[in-house]
Amino acid sequence: MIKALFSFFLLTFLSQFSHGQEKRFSYGANNAEALKYYEQGWEYILDKGKWQKAEDAFRLAVALDPDFHLGWSQVGRISHVPEERAAIFTKLQQQKEKLNDWEKDLLEVYLTSLEIIDARDRGIPNTPEKVQSFYRISEQHFSEFLKHYPYERYVHAEYIEVIHGIYGAQAGLDSLEKHRKNGNELIPFLISYQAQLLSETKQFELALKTALQLEKRLDNPDLPIIPFTYGYIAFEKGEYEVAAMLIDKTLNLDPKHVIAQRLQKKIHDQLGISEN
Repeated sequence: MIKALFSFFLLTFLSQFSHGQEKRFSYGANNAEALKYYEQGWEYILDKGKWQKAEDAFRLAVALDPDFHLGWSQVGRISHVPEERAAIFTKLQQQKEKLNDWEKDLLEVYLTSLEIIDARDRGIPNTPEKVQSFYRISEQHFSEFLKHYPYERYVHAEYIEVIHGIYGAQAGLDSLEKHRKNGNELIPFLISYQAQLLSETKQFELALKTALQLEKRLDNPDLPIIPFTYGYIAFEKGEYEVAAMLIDKTLNLDPKHVIAQRLQKKIHDQLGISEN
C-alpha cells in the first residue's frame, strides 16, 4: 500500500515538474515506472528506429500497470499477432467511455490507427473514407491536446506525420519550421522526418545535410534510424540499388522495423524483385 501511494505521488510530481516547469501528461499510467517504459517505447521506435526494443518497453509498461489503456493501445499497434490485436482492440473499445477526455481522445486516434494497421496486415484494403476519417480524427485530437500539452514531443511527432498525410510534404516542413521558431528543439525522429520531407520536395542536398546532422547528433551508426533516413532519401532520388542496400542494413539492425519493411517492398517493386 505504501509503495503504491509513493508511486502515485511520484507520478503526480513527475507529470507536473519533469523537464523543468513544462506541463506534462501522465497518459493514464498509474505508476511512474509504467510511464517511464511507455515513453521509452516511443523513444526507441521514433528516435532510434528500434521497433523490437519499443515493443519490449510497451509490453513492460502494461505488465507493470495492467489498466494502462494507452499503453495497451501501443502494444496492439506494434503487435504482429492478429488475434492479439483483435483482443486488445475489443477490450479497449469497451473501456473507452470510462476514460477522461484527453485519454479518450488519444485512444480514439490509436484505435482507429490499429484498425488500419490490422486491415493492412491482413491484406484487406483500407477505403479512402477510412483513411480520411483517421486523419481527420487525428488532426482534431492531436491539435487540441497539444494546445494544453505542447511539450509532449512524441504526440507532436505523430501530429507532424498527420499534417504530412493530409496536406503534403511542404505543409509538414512548414509545421516543423514553426515548431522550431517557437523555440522547440527537434527530436531525432523529427530531424529524420525533415530529411524525408525535404527529399519528397526534391531538396536532396538539404535532405542529405539534415541526415548528416541526425547522424552526428546520435553518434551511433548502429541505430536503424540512420540508414533508414539515408535509404529513404536514396529512394526518393531514384537510386534504388543504393536505397535497397541501406534499407537492408536497417532491417539487419532491426528485422521488426515495419516502415523499413514497407519501403523495402516499394524498392523491390522498382527493381523488379519478386517477394518470397
